[in-house]
Amino acid sequence: MEIRDHIETYLLEKKGWVKSAELVARFDVKDRALRAVGDSPGLCSTFAISGDQGFKHIANATTREWLRFKHRMIKHAIAEFTRLRKLSDRRANVTKHQKSTFQYEQDTGQGILL
Repeated sequence: MEIRDHIETYLLEKKGWVKSAELVARFDVKDRALRAVGDSPGLCSTFAISGDQGFKHIANATTREWLRFKHRMIKHAIAEFTRLRKLSDRRANVTKHQKSTFQYEQDTGQGILL
């Protein structure tokens, strides 16, 4: 049985919120290992929700707790996509200058008529 399975069993048995410090101490893992980092899921990512109160297994979460977590994740995702769209729009307008007065679009290399 992997550490992930032990943590899941522990959260299921506890029923309520469990502080990350408690999980860190009990399972001798780093706090950051519990949460996703970049593209790598955390130890609790596939079975628990997290918040100010710690971690809670999704099977033990109330509808209100689940919806609060879900909507927080959706808001974060929308904010990231909005940022990406704005950066992409700005990037599309980036040009690079050659020694001549002719300008090129940075990514495609197409010439720009002024």
